[in-house]
Amino acid sequence: MKTYRVGRSQKNDIMVPETEKTVSGAHLELIQDEEGRYYVVDRKSTNGTYRKQKTDWVRIKQAYVSLDDQLLLGRYQTTVRQLLTMRTELPTVKSQPETHNGPVERNPETGEIISRKE
Repeated sequence: MKTYRVGRSQKNDIMVPETEKTVSGAHLELIQDEEGRYYVVDRKSTNGTYRKQKTDWVRIKQAYVSLDDQLLLGRYQTTVRQLLTMRTELPTVKSQPETHNGPVERNPETGEIISRKE
């Protein structure tokens, strides 16, 4: 299971442009379950999270969504697919830990360096 935090804050995994003032700093969590389905959980955002159903925007607090469902975060319109393309890229060079015992590798989900036992 993977969880992505979405919002304007730089602490998020997926950062919405800071100019989108109707999106909260920590707006929602996007969770991919073991079966690959996506679940959105609104984090008590100020301006809400909505999903388009036919011609209406329906507020959601938590719901399964498809990759191409139209979402509205405040007044910022997007899809899960678009959000996933905005994931914060890991820096190409990351400092090595000051001390380690043997070879290291990166966690593919977080980019953190983990010790590897030989």
